[in-house]
Amino acid sequence: MKKIHRTLSLFTVAAMCAALLCSCGAVSDSSQTDSSSKAAATTTADTTADTTTTGEASSTASATSAPDSSVSDSSSAVTDDTKTNGITPAMWKVTSPEGNTMVMLGSFHALKDECYPLPEAVTNAYNKADILAVECDITSTSEDGEYMKNLMKQMLYNDNTKLSQHISEEAYSALQTYLGYWGMDISALEVYRPWAVSSTLDTLLIQDSGFDSEKGLDNYLLTTAHADGKEIYEVESVDFQMNLLINFSDDIYDLMFRSYEGETKESQKQALEDLYTAWKSGDIETFLEEDNEEELAGYTEEDKKIAEDYNNQMLYDRNKNMAKAAEDLMSQGKNVFYVVGAAHYAGEGGIIDLLEKDGYTAERVQY
Repeated sequence: MKKIHRTLSLFTVAAMCAALLCSCGAVSDSSQTDSSSKAAATTTADTTADTTTTGEASSTASATSAPDSSVSDSSSAVTDDTKTNGITPAMWKVTSPEGNTMVMLGSFHALKDECYPLPEAVTNAYNKADILAVECDITSTSEDGEYMKNLMKQMLYNDNTKLSQHISEEAYSALQTYLGYWGMDISALEVYRPWAVSSTLDTLLIQDSGFDSEKGLDNYLLTTAHADGKEIYEVESVDFQMNLLINFSDDIYDLMFRSYEGETKESQKQALEDLYTAWKSGDIETFLEEDNEEELAGYTEEDKKIAEDYNNQMLYDRNKNMAKAAEDLMSQGKNVFYVVGAAHYAGEGGIIDLLEKDGYTAERVQY
């Protein structure tokens, strides 16, 4: 069981939430974090999201400039660091029992400039595919002002209750201490529902660590695909992910906030950097590393049940649907580049494991 509050690497909509929170004033620029609590206190549900951006159209050239050749395999690996950019995210060539193939890539939903241009093996896979399959297409939704306005309304309690009434004193205290490292007063977030508070924390972390959700791999490829006129297939949907995020139980968010006990701004930045380093090297198992016994000592049996429920909803149930979608696409002979979060491929119950159990073979692409 891994720590429950590591959510940002598992949701594509984290990018959209980041844009939403910034546009409504709930989170200021990382250089002005001390004033973010004041901004949050003045936010209302009627704020519009017209300033939300979805990516840089000018970045499309680097994803489409690579030669339109087949994906590198072990016999023809790209080994020149100038071609890989030193980044080798986990990628597989998957073959169905009928002999149909698909290239699958593990994504990271917020990246840095150093990741671009993408490795040649990735651009080759993109260029060769007729269809880009992603968790969901956030680019069009985040430009929909009415959708974003309605989403903002769901950030706030509408029943005259407040955050402290929905989580335990222990969770509230841990959250209050952690927010203090960001120069924020928890009272500024009392009007927000737990999912919005959690998204705020992820957004602060992304901004202050030098990551950019608009440069996340799937967001980048989506922007490129739209510019190229390439067909896009949504494995899930924005609504599905948002509903899941919004409707996690108070018990789940309570445990998530309690998990911040003993964490600091720097420890969380290091945890994110560790995940990023793992992604760059294709080390997907790091995403599912077990916590050590000392870290798990505070988990009661009830906590473990809550964490299991969360992990099933967030990861394992979705993995089953993602694997089925991949099988359906391959059975139709579709020429697809399949890109979802890296954690979904890892370990027992991951996409690769599920496909192999169904008789598919998966070969890691060598860079």
